[in-house]
Amino acid sequence: MYKFLLKPKWLAFHALLVVLVATMCSLANWQLNRHVERKAFNETLTLRFSEPPQPLAEILQRFPDREDAQWRLATVSGTYLEQSTVNVVNVSQDGRAGYDPVTPLEIDGGKIVLINRGFVPLDAPQPLPPTGVVEITGRIRLSAERRTGAVSDSPTGVLTDIQRVDIDRLAQQLPAPVVDVYLEATQSTPADNEMLSIIAPPVFGNGPHLGYVGQWLLFSMCAIGGWIALVVREKRLLQKSAGK
Repeated sequence: MYKFLLKPKWLAFHALLVVLVATMCSLANWQLNRHVERKAFNETLTLRFSEPPQPLAEILQRFPDREDAQWRLATVSGTYLEQSTVNVVNVSQDGRAGYDPVTPLEIDGGKIVLINRGFVPLDAPQPLPPTGVVEITGRIRLSAERRTGAVSDSPTGVLTDIQRVDIDRLAQQLPAPVVDVYLEATQSTPADNEMLSIIAPPVFGNGPHLGYVGQWLLFSMCAIGGWIALVVREKRLLQKSAGK
């Protein structure tokens, strides 16, 4: 009675079902992996944010793999090179559009550390950094990479507005070697301009990924259930035809 399942149109239907279920299960597994990665990221952030700030040089010496240094709180002191400030544009915070002024900090040893000094609303004037020696506490960040489809910064010339903090690119227009990480300032002594808001830290939370896992598994079960219903329906129709 189930020989009809071997007919060409049914074989094509079986193949379509296998492809659909395999695709949806693959998507469910992808979302599960993203959930696991997000959970691990949150645990890493919690641990690193709980550690007391340490001198930047010591952290970088301990962690030659800069991924292990990212998000740790570091301290560094030096003098701002105000004339070399660039602005990260097309950013928003707390529902407001604005920009992030990034100013090079010249430190002992003749090197430069880039400091993202904070967020400034779009309608606010350019905030000048403190003069003289300053001490900065901030979150260690890695050089930003361009995402697919994102706007590119010019590879040549002197930039004043940038889409992201690309350390290698900015090093081209600075007068000294640049440290291969930058800081998002959380504290400055003396205090920076009052117009600046501290860059918001990453949002803790596991996101919707686990829900999407259930969603894709439900869709796959619905597809299988639909296939079963069609098979049963076809069988009954054939039985009725045979009984006439």
